[in-house]
Amino acid sequence: MDKLKPILKEYLGADLFLYQQCACHIINLIVKEALAAVNPLIDNFRTAISFLNSSNQRIAAYKSYCIASSVRPRMFSLDMDVRWNSTYLMLKILLPYRSTFSTFIEANYPRPAGSPFLLTDDHWDMVTKMLQFLELFYDSTIALSGVYYPTSPLMIHHIVKIVVHLHKYQHDEHLRSVVQSMIDKYNKYWKNIPDLHSIAFILDPRAKIKGFTKVLRKLNSLFNVDYTNKLLDTRALLFRMYNRYNVMYGSVRLKRVVPASLSSKKRIAWADIYDDDELDIGAGCSSLPPNLDQSRSVSATSLLQAASASNSSELASYLDSDTVSQLDDDFDLMQWWHEHKLTYPMLSILAKNIFIAHVLTISSESTFSTTGRIIEERRRRLNPETMEALICIKDWKNAESRLQHMVEDKELKEAFEALYLDVD
Repeated sequence: MDKLKPILKEYLGADLFLYQQCACHIINLIVKEALAAVNPLIDNFRTAISFLNSSNQRIAAYKSYCIASSVRPRMFSLDMDVRWNSTYLMLKILLPYRSTFSTFIEANYPRPAGSPFLLTDDHWDMVTKMLQFLELFYDSTIALSGVYYPTSPLMIHHIVKIVVHLHKYQHDEHLRSVVQSMIDKYNKYWKNIPDLHSIAFILDPRAKIKGFTKVLRKLNSLFNVDYTNKLLDTRALLFRMYNRYNVMYGSVRLKRVVPASLSSKKRIAWADIYDDDELDIGAGCSSLPPNLDQSRSVSATSLLQAASASNSSELASYLDSDTVSQLDDDFDLMQWWHEHKLTYPMLSILAKNIFIAHVLTISSESTFSTTGRIIEERRRRLNPETMEALICIKDWKNAESRLQHMVEDKELKEAFEALYLDVD
């Protein structure tokens, strides 16, 4: 990054250089706040799994007990410290075996007379509650890990989902002790919404300024954060970016055509943005003014920049036009901008450049990790050209099959699921 920043700042301008941290890394940090609080409880499950797996005789006995109970027998795998989703999968796969596993451990695990059982009903009930709570974070990690669709416009959606989710459990009798630390971690990284995510969301024609305003009102109502300046600053930033692109790509400008209207479809993924009835907002929470009251606290520079951008008729036309009403998952964002490149020739270039920015580093990190599978003890004398060819050919073959990076970590899931004892 130290080498790239000067180059990119010279290309875009120092004030237009947008940097973001890996979204999945931040989700990982938020979730680990919860796991750290219940780690003693989870340790009991780890101990039980280790006890079962440490003896072939116990595994055979557990297999016989499962067969007698008309349950398909299987082993269970332990989680990994560095991957919270492995803890989620460990508990998720173990939970359906609550009856047989708990009874077997209860009957076989040694304990002093009068001491409590290793796994009690309270343990299982808490794990059930934790799995329900963590499912949204697991699903967000999967959705944001995709490489065959733009993820930057999705980021605001998942931020809203996480905020609504944390607000829902903030007063839960079982989880409220861990939720506050998760909220603190969220505020550390996402209280100030990254500019890249904000711009990408506005450049989704289903959102624009209308959707972004609703997002800010909702976040303000839930966590009482003042976002009055955020909308104006983001709008001003977008105009500056557009004007910069206009300077760089002005020669590609074509005659603009009138935007076509689109028919509406079912609203699915946008419920958290446009359905205001979903939240139970406390009376003590403040709300973003409907007209975004431009008080003295608002940056005068932002107002002037936004106002002076009126000459940017293409961007102004896009922001002032109605939002697209197709709110289902079938909507192809990249295709929409391709079809409207004559209407918004300059803006379509900006949008595509914003959308190709991934919100996480998993796919790029996995590319670097392939080095260890190519350069090893018997292949240490590969020259750089051969190394480059091997990596590129592998990546191109995976691209043809759309296997460059799977949305779900199938290897991790299979490591937990493929442990049935009735398979030869």
